Amino acid sequence: DPDQGAILLELQKTIRLASLVILLIGMTVSVLFSHTLTSRIRKLLKGIRQVREGDYGFRVNMNGHDEMADLGDEFDSLAERLQTTEEARRRFVSDASHELKTPLASIRLLSDSILQNPEVDTSTVMEFVRDIGGESERLARTTEKLLSLTRFDNKILSKPVRVNVSVAADGALQILKPIAAERNVSILCDLGSDCYALCSEDDIYQVVINLVENAIKYNVRGGKVHVRTVRQGDDILLVVADTGIGIPEANLPYIFDRFYRVDKARSRETGGSGLGLSIVKSIADEHGGSVTAERRRQGGMRFTITFPYCPADNSDVDRHDTQNDE
Repeated sequence: DPDQGAILLELQKTIRLASLVILLIGMTVSVLFSHTLTSRIRKLLKGIRQVREGDYGFRVNMNGHDEMADLGDEFDSLAERLQTTEEARRRFVSDASHELKTPLASIRLLSDSILQNPEVDTSTVMEFVRDIGGESERLARTTEKLLSLTRFDNKILSKPVRVNVSVAADGALQILKPIAAERNVSILCDLGSDCYALCSEDDIYQVVINLVENAIKYNVRGGKVHVRTVRQGDDILLVVADTGIGIPEANLPYIFDRFYRVDKARSRETGGSGLGLSIVKSIADEHGGSVTAERRRQGGMRFTITFPYCPADNSDVDRHDTQNDE
């Protein structure tokens, strides 16, 4: 039938035309998609090169809700973390250099004063030598604390063992009692039993030394420092409270930052470096614990360090008690 043949021919033309249109649309969409994808990949590659060159502030700001957008968000997040880390590193190097340079400059000035004045009397020389000794001790303390923080940053840690926190704390307090007596500050102890944690004696020693030494230095004449250890459920609490001058509420969020000092002039007088509380926080974090600081209503500060309790039947750790059970 001629009519049916004409209809079929017309249908074939329509199908060919439709196929051509679909092909053109498909090619156009593919080119646009490829161009968009390529441009986004180029943008991401540019970001990688920029960050590799040290420009940690570069952000790709990838729009959309697809996988490339997610990848761009992850890149921006990583770049932000790198920027924060780099800023902290530069600040740390700057602060550390300043902390080390100050006592060195004092030592040099004092020694030059002695050498350039050969007629200086003996009593003055002895006073200068004592000052040099004090600056040397301060330099040694700062260096030791910097090494401790580096050890934590690099995960170079002592093998954790089952430590009696009360006994380790008592050992550290024996060293601090002469310093407290010199400043007319009383140390009161309430050390509980069954206070075992998975860490090292040196870690507990550093925590107690840093916290109690601060509590003594920034206390008042005739003041008190109360050190308490207690087991509360699955936690061991080490609490250091004092009757000192305290820390202003506005400064509390920053006291665990490295080199942060509430009063730089006052800290310099007492030999503070702004590293002690950072070490305390690093130790607590490393062993799955925490540290908090709060002002006491009756004056002074209270620091609470929490460690997970380590039971005696823990087969995953060495059996190493600092002392037999009382």
